[in-house]
Amino acid sequence: MMTNHLLKPTFSLIDHDGRRIDETAFRGKPTIAFFGFTNCAVVCPRALARLTTVINSLKLTTDRLNALYISVDPDRDSPEVMKSFLAGRAPHFTGLTGTQAELGLARRGFRAFADRKRENGTPENYDIPHTAITYILNPDGCLVDHLQDSLSDTEVMARLKRVMDEVHQKDQVNNAALLTETSRDNDIDESLKVLDKKQVASSRHIGNLARQLKGDWSNMMGPTDLNDGFGAYRFQLAYGFYALALAHFHRLPAAPGLFQDTMERMIEKMCHPDVWFYWRDASTGGGVARTTRKEPDANPIEKDNIMYSAYLQTMTLLYHSLFDDDRYTKPGSLKLEYDPFFWGEPGGFKFEYDQNSLNDRVYWNMVESGYLGVACEPWCVFQICNQPPIIGFRLNDELTGSRTADEVTVGYVRAWEDFGGSIEPEGGYRLFVARHNNMLAPSPGTGMDAWCAFLMHSWNPDFVEKNYERQRTKALVRHEDGTLSVKVNIIDGQSKNTALLLQGAEFGWFAALAAEMGDQNTLKGLLDYADNRFRPRYQGGGLLYPRNDNIFDEHGHYSMNSPIQSNALLPLSRLNVAGGLKRLYGRPWGPKNRDHYGEPALTSVDFSIDVYRAVYDSKRRVLLFDLAVYEPETTGKVELSRVFGRGDWTLSRDGREVARGDSETLTKNALGKGIEQSGEKLMLSITEAEVTSFVILWL
Repeated sequence: MMTNHLLKPTFSLIDHDGRRIDETAFRGKPTIAFFGFTNCAVVCPRALARLTTVINSLKLTTDRLNALYISVDPDRDSPEVMKSFLAGRAPHFTGLTGTQAELGLARRGFRAFADRKRENGTPENYDIPHTAITYILNPDGCLVDHLQDSLSDTEVMARLKRVMDEVHQKDQVNNAALLTETSRDNDIDESLKVLDKKQVASSRHIGNLARQLKGDWSNMMGPTDLNDGFGAYRFQLAYGFYALALAHFHRLPAAPGLFQDTMERMIEKMCHPDVWFYWRDASTGGGVARTTRKEPDANPIEKDNIMYSAYLQTMTLLYHSLFDDDRYTKPGSLKLEYDPFFWGEPGGFKFEYDQNSLNDRVYWNMVESGYLGVACEPWCVFQICNQPPIIGFRLNDELTGSRTADEVTVGYVRAWEDFGGSIEPEGGYRLFVARHNNMLAPSPGTGMDAWCAFLMHSWNPDFVEKNYERQRTKALVRHEDGTLSVKVNIIDGQSKNTALLLQGAEFGWFAALAAEMGDQNTLKGLLDYADNRFRPRYQGGGLLYPRNDNIFDEHGHYSMNSPIQSNALLPLSRLNVAGGLKRLYGRPWGPKNRDHYGEPALTSVDFSIDVYRAVYDSKRRVLLFDLAVYEPETTGKVELSRVFGRGDWTLSRDGREVARGDSETLTKNALGKGIEQSGEKLMLSITEAEVTSFVILWL
């Protein structure tokens, strides 16, 4: 293919409608130009017929391609003659004519030849030998290729198609870049943005924790006795899971392979007895609410314990929704097993559930409570812990066609109004209702309020948004360097263990709420504070904030960093988007909108690879993905599905074409190292530690 960007033909001629026109009128799309004349007996009609066949075969309408037939015979080729001649032979073409001088200048611009040759010595009887070449110009008007008359029809079609494909690819890349810039400025579509290093490392940190061996809870063990309280393993796993779910849904929708294995591991960990069995003895009543004691019950799902059952419920339903994978609907797919050797009944403790039976059990517990909510502890119905099951009911509705969420939310609001409402006059979210005496526990402060508001924003956004400004005013501490922390109230006489249990994630919960509310200034101030004060470091490619059990530093500023903040809440704050939970609740993926599941995607991603962007734009038929190995001198593989079977396509890496294909096969060029076809999959080997941008365009 010839490429000569110095050759940019110019002309000023008359078109076949009699209008003066120059070369600039044909900019913005490719142009083919052929010099000929209407009295030509063989060469010109043959060339026009072939080009018309190619144009029709490639379905190149006039809005995609200009076609010019430039006369070399102005004495006979008037605009009217040109128009009549082309109408029956080559209707796609625009005829151009002019004076001898004007056409001579046009030929010189194209480096074309034409010479009038008299026959039989008479002025009226002449032929015009001329250059029988079809010239191809790019949208800028530069000559990029020429087609000899001797080429076969197949070769002509292939070369014109190649030019059209390159133009299409450039347009798509430019469109994608423009969309990316637009989204940065206006926050239109988060999935078009390339993630930053801290966002990617936050996701990897959760992945590292999910891959620890059974019984290894490194970096997850908190400061409270028996790892009890609001930072327990179940909460870390659940909110880390939510962080990944929101990241996949909003930021990396075309990368299920990055998340699926990690999230499956987290569900498995939720079923380990380390997470749920201690509740047998811990959740028996008494405590601060002085509730009636009950006999220990090892089953954490059958009755009460919504702070475990609802999280397992939502995790399995999110998994099904995100990955179109119904594995947890199989009976017995969720096994809670503990077989102690020296005590207990023979065979130990074993409880089997699945996604459906678990959701049903939570639902009937909710109904039995009159929709006020399911107890976390005997008799104690916490507002916070009854937000996740509502999200779960909504996901189940989308998957099964039921209407449970509408029923439950109406009943929930009414039930809490009967107790005086969900919120206090000062703006705090009431903590729980003690059903044994029907007493309301007041808000304990910043962290619990933010936690409840974050979750409730999914289904009751107007209520939460109305209260947010005064909630923020009460919660934040502003520092001279522009960073933000939170106010923490320690109750006089409170034991150290109780203080750590209640206050261990105040900061993280408000950061999570600010992210959900789209309050970017507050979120930035809090994350900057964390980066300045919580001593972050990278471990195994993940972003870790080391544990610190001191609630305040020597200056009285918040300094505590518990595992749930590092492992779940700060990643959630970085990876969520404005209204992320609300938008997921409003229109989750499922049977009613299955298009997403059929789109091209990264369906398998080695854990050695970080994904900075992965999105398919269906309108522009382009898949954008940006990758890097997290550690130099390592290699990882990525599997792409649904690339084939969609027509012709090209693959570019950092703006340079490295491969192309059709519905069935792959063709690589010299730059296509590490790209292979495996059946219907496209496989890429990634070795670069620097972020590499890939674009697949369907033509």
